[in-house]
Amino acid sequence: MPELPEVETIKNTLLPIVKDRRVLKVEVFRKSIVKNLENEFKEFMNNAKFLNISRRGKYLIFHLSDHKILVSHLGMEGKYYELAENEADSKYCRVAFHLDNNKKLCYDDSRCFGKMFMAYDHNYLKIKELAKLGPEPFEITNVDFLLEKSQKVNVPIKTALLSQKLFVGLGNIYADEVLFLSKIHPLTPTRNISKNEWELIVKNTKTVLKQAIAAGGSTVKSYESGKGISGNFQNKLRVYGQKGKKCVSCHRILRFIKVNGRGTTYCPSCQKKNVAPLKIAIVGKIASGKSAVLNIFKTNQFCTISSDDVVHSLYSQKNIQDKIIKKLKIKEKNMNIFIDGLRNHLHDNPKDLEKLEKLIHPLVKDVIVKTFNNSNSILLVAEVPLLYKANMQNMFDIIIGVDINEKNQINRLKLRDREKSDFNKHINDNNNLFDERLADLDYIINNDGDLSSLIRQTEEIISKVLNRLDQSLDRA
Repeated sequence: MPELPEVETIKNTLLPIVKDRRVLKVEVFRKSIVKNLENEFKEFMNNAKFLNISRRGKYLIFHLSDHKILVSHLGMEGKYYELAENEADSKYCRVAFHLDNNKKLCYDDSRCFGKMFMAYDHNYLKIKELAKLGPEPFEITNVDFLLEKSQKVNVPIKTALLSQKLFVGLGNIYADEVLFLSKIHPLTPTRNISKNEWELIVKNTKTVLKQAIAAGGSTVKSYESGKGISGNFQNKLRVYGQKGKKCVSCHRILRFIKVNGRGTTYCPSCQKKNVAPLKIAIVGKIASGKSAVLNIFKTNQFCTISSDDVVHSLYSQKNIQDKIIKKLKIKEKNMNIFIDGLRNHLHDNPKDLEKLEKLIHPLVKDVIVKTFNNSNSILLVAEVPLLYKANMQNMFDIIIGVDINEKNQINRLKLRDREKSDFNKHINDNNNLFDERLADLDYIINNDGDLSSLIRQTEEIISKVLNRLDQSLDRA
């Protein structure tokens, strides 16, 4: 979707093209663009002269002769093309303005979400789409009004910024960028934003938008602003579209979540979530003590769940067993004892493990989500050994890794000599996967010591996390 910098770029590009040009004829190929007022629109634009173009938020304002105003919102994919009269219309031309210089201006919109409104100088700002907009960010010199308004807004800060009601200009791309620079988690309740944080948000909004305007905006995915117009600010994006890559500031792995349905990328280290509940995942090497760490959280009266326990519970359910047998095409006579039969089948058909995981992982995730949703605990903790393989890392605010050296792993597993060689490769593969994810861990517990050391390290982490929440309450 074109955002403020793209709309500003389009405005600046179109002005010399249409200024002082008169409209000789208008063709409407999609009535919904002009609110199904085709005849009225044609009459309104007939013989009108373009005098100027301004912008209000993400709306283009065409100032015409006879005090007429044409308001244009580009929707998701809208753009304008200047073409010679003898050229074919653009591929998705929805409205064509034929000008008095043997040129035509085609409004092109593949998804048809754009809209055009007819108005006049004296009333165009009263159009409901414009009337609800907040001020331009470049006009804000004092954030007191934002602080006052935000106290009544009980939605995540990113949602509030996208609404355009507090101030205009930030769409999905630039909201991610501004919140990253301001070190604010996108799910932070708007009413919790302090005056200092509002000052940072406004300051960084101005900086990001000015830089984007200077760069001509961002050409992201299918959007380009028009013929011969292509921004390059996307080459400077720090977080938007960078999920899974390293943060440019701290080198942690950027995470991706949905905020009211909008894809959102953030850094879990630079933009710490400071509002309860906090969702915590425990991962670690084989026999590292993940369950022991989970039990320490449980002892401290926090909500806990083990994905291994969830899997065992699922395997005991007849309907799940039937789905697995059907999915893996297992002969039922081998399934008198389900777990043993499944284990034997996977030993003989190792490629079926991936099929099993695709079936089980979403079910495990659903159980964890339901458990968390039904809890009032300020910390929601899950032991998820296959966190990354199940692609569940983005649903957690904090990830704790439990580490152990290989010698202690073998000793704790109490493997017989003949088992060690069979299991060594599995251990090595698991350890390598853990080591590859170190940059994505918020905390690391080393469990090469005794139980008291494990308890001490875990409770230190609990204290730090609770302190993070306490600071948020003090700030609010």
